[in-house]
Amino acid sequence: MAQRVDRRHYGWMASSAVTVVWAAVILGADLGGRVLDNWEAAVTMLFGSFLAGSSPEGGGAVAFPVFTKLLEVPGPVARTFGLSIQAVGMTVASISILASRRPFHRRAVVVGSVAGIAGFGLTVALFGQPDLVFWPSSIGSPWVKATFSIVLATTSITMLLHLRHGDDDHEPLAWNRRLDWGVAAVAVLGGGLASLTGTGANIIVFLFLVAIADVLPKTALPTVVMIMAVISVAGVVLFGVLDRQLDVGLLGDRVVSVGGVATDLDAGKADLLGLWLAAIPVVAWGAPLGSFAASLIRESSLARFVALLAAIEVATTFLLVHELRTERWLILYTIAGLVITPTALLSARRHRRRLFT
Repeated sequence: MAQRVDRRHYGWMASSAVTVVWAAVILGADLGGRVLDNWEAAVTMLFGSFLAGSSPEGGGAVAFPVFTKLLEVPGPVARTFGLSIQAVGMTVASISILASRRPFHRRAVVVGSVAGIAGFGLTVALFGQPDLVFWPSSIGSPWVKATFSIVLATTSITMLLHLRHGDDDHEPLAWNRRLDWGVAAVAVLGGGLASLTGTGANIIVFLFLVAIADVLPKTALPTVVMIMAVISVAGVVLFGVLDRQLDVGLLGDRVVSVGGVATDLDAGKADLLGLWLAAIPVVAWGAPLGSFAASLIRESSLARFVALLAAIEVATTFLLVHELRTERWLILYTIAGLVITPTALLSARRHRRRLFT
């Protein structure tokens, strides 16, 4: 028992290490003022970081809607912020999962991570605009927000379905190559969504594992946390390092350069480095704390928590995205998605043994 307790300390040691490095950078580079100027990011991630470790939505599921709907941060900035902050929080949470020996699906982690990165890169290659600052997508922001809400609405329905079964009434499918291909297919879609919003692969793979493979949420959750950690790190390497989006130059209250390219943006909405630095110590502790909390609660309580969070995000999308009340095609797309996507998932669940055995 003592050995188990000692192993659990490794996760908190990782949080401490991240905090020490962060403090050294802030003090050494005199970035304290920049952190204070972006306090909204830290406040947002107080809840988002806990969510990153305790639910399949991840911290990006809080950062993206709050930043884009309430704080009016451009979508590409919110996306890269979500990836950057999850690269810290979900990596620390993954270390905590491994240290505490929480059960997770190893094959799904490997397959989902590789396929998710492939989907991420493919979507960026097809729809990305690398010649513009922050590498935005040619897909309009309202369409991205609507798609994200459709996925979360499906999550809520799936969790409510799970509650009907009870904690012990489950018959997981024997894992096979068809399930590997299923995880790969949904991870490609999830990686594509993550390239637009900063999160997504964790949510979509979670839906597949719970609704189709009938994996218990308490096993599926750490699995998708680890998948999203890998994809987030890959996203930061692409956007933050190679595209130099974390190299943000300020002059007063304006962003005057990103990656060495001259620009003129509101620092309160586009200082990606400042937003990231402000949130790092919060997520370093919040994500593993959320993961630990999720390991203690009942399956039914976790399912209710996930369903409620998903429903709240969908409701705020309809309230705050103006285009969902004015653009006919976007309205039709959203309504169709809210009907077709959950229906297709439920149909696949009913026929899962014929499809995946």
